[in-house]
Amino acid sequence: MNALFDKKKIVRIRNVDHPESIAVGPRGEAYTTGTGCQVYRLDLKANTAAQFAKTEGRCLGQVVDADGNLYAAHAGGGNVLKITPEGKVSEYATAPGGKKFMCTNYPAFDKQGNMYLSDSGDWSETVNGHIYKIPPGGGEAHVWYPEAVDTPNAIALDAQEKYLYFVESFGYSIARIGINADGSAGKFERVIHMPRHVPDGIALDDQGRLWIACHRPDAIYYFDLESKKLQLFVEDWMGEALRGPTDIAFAGPNLDIMLAASLDNLVVHRMYNTGVRGLKLNHPKLT
Repeated sequence: MNALFDKKKIVRIRNVDHPESIAVGPRGEAYTTGTGCQVYRLDLKANTAAQFAKTEGRCLGQVVDADGNLYAAHAGGGNVLKITPEGKVSEYATAPGGKKFMCTNYPAFDKQGNMYLSDSGDWSETVNGHIYKIPPGGGEAHVWYPEAVDTPNAIALDAQEKYLYFVESFGYSIARIGINADGSAGKFERVIHMPRHVPDGIALDDQGRLWIACHRPDAIYYFDLESKKLQLFVEDWMGEALRGPTDIAFAGPNLDIMLAASLDNLVVHRMYNTGVRGLKLNHPKLT
């Protein structure tokens, strides 16, 4: 399978500490977090990153509301944090009963301001991850999909909010769950199985295609949900230009700047002139 994008054209945004995910705000602004509990804002004009907050434990995925507040899956604390543009950190949500999640991994908003949240479980051979739902304004989550799922990682909603897509990292698959008219969970189905790959991050583009960042083997694909065709976009088996991509997002005012986080490196990867625009994300007004 030939790659469509030349890895030599990848640009690096430096001075970030092993970032694992990317969040994009309502104006196309971008954020990431570091393994040392840093929270960064990315300057896409200058290709630089600046820390503006710090959390007690490591954060993974994030999502942004209409006012530019960041909501981070606080894996190190077992909850979800709210981080204001000024860097003030507070608790936004907990597991049911005020308890801690096992491994809060990735949040996503729907149009009404409900937050869907993946909890990856304990990363063992036991399937004990869950998908939760949190009401607008935060508080206690409730289990949305009633059954355990395999290491759920990044999540994304389609434009019509008919499905919640998510990565099963140790299931080597991308799955989706139907969203019923009343907001409850519908049918579970696997969309694509990727043997000998470790998918980590996903995003949807404005053509409805699913983009998949694979931590191993250092590659980004897209999957056409209509034709069921999987296409390799960029890869680097040597891990030099593209190393360990763990999330993918479309940023900038036109959502045409492709960004990929790199857990294995001190950079965010940036790809220009890809001809792809991302699906506009939900940024609800919560305050």
